[in-house]
Amino acid sequence: MTTTEPSTLTESRTTPTYECRRVTESPTPDARLDQAPWRDAEWIDQFQLIDVAEYLPEERYLQAALLWDDVGLYVGYRSAPSLVPVTKTQRDRDLWTESAVELFLAAGAGYYEIQINPLGAVLDLHFPDEDADDWERYRAWDAGGMTWAVRSTGRPGKGVAGWEAELSLPWSAIPQITHETTDAGNVIWAQLSRSSRRPDGTYELPAWGPANKRFCDHAGMGRLLLAQ
Repeated sequence: MTTTEPSTLTESRTTPTYECRRVTESPTPDARLDQAPWRDAEWIDQFQLIDVAEYLPEERYLQAALLWDDVGLYVGYRSAPSLVPVTKTQRDRDLWTESAVELFLAAGAGYYEIQINPLGAVLDLHFPDEDADDWERYRAWDAGGMTWAVRSTGRPGKGVAGWEAELSLPWSAIPQITHETTDAGNVIWAQLSRSSRRPDGTYELPAWGPANKRFCDHAGMGRLLLAQ
């Protein structure tokens, strides 16, 4: 949801492709990402701040992994702690003004947006147009059947306090998602990100895809290959 002034970062970055592995059994979210099937997933750990051409520093880590099957899309996040106190516990609040991990999915001319904060609050939105910005107008939409979990933890092997989130998103909840058929399999377009407000009121905004001004821009998303 948060925006920054444009930068030249996108010009120097290529569109990433992530091979999203198929699972034989749909995982039930419990945010225990050190166990199967997440233990064997490929984890993304390269996130760049969208306003400067820099990767997140080690202590501000963010990791994400995705899986899929015929039922839905599954997303796991490992995140450094919030930089400010997190207070929001209700659904469909402005979670990004404190700290939240985020998933954006291209859907025709618009997009789906899911946010989860360290307290387990969720914001789910469906914008009919990529340029729409009145989030309160669209917050009545709910991703039907979506389940999730969060827990406090430390980064594996690092001893750094943080938190993890796991999301199960049924395909039936996102029927307008954009698909591209390739020889290697179906491709969907996504952004993985985190919004974290700093104590001084500025924002730390890391993204996986080459986002420039906004996480939701289709041109700044990455490709998720739904591998068989």
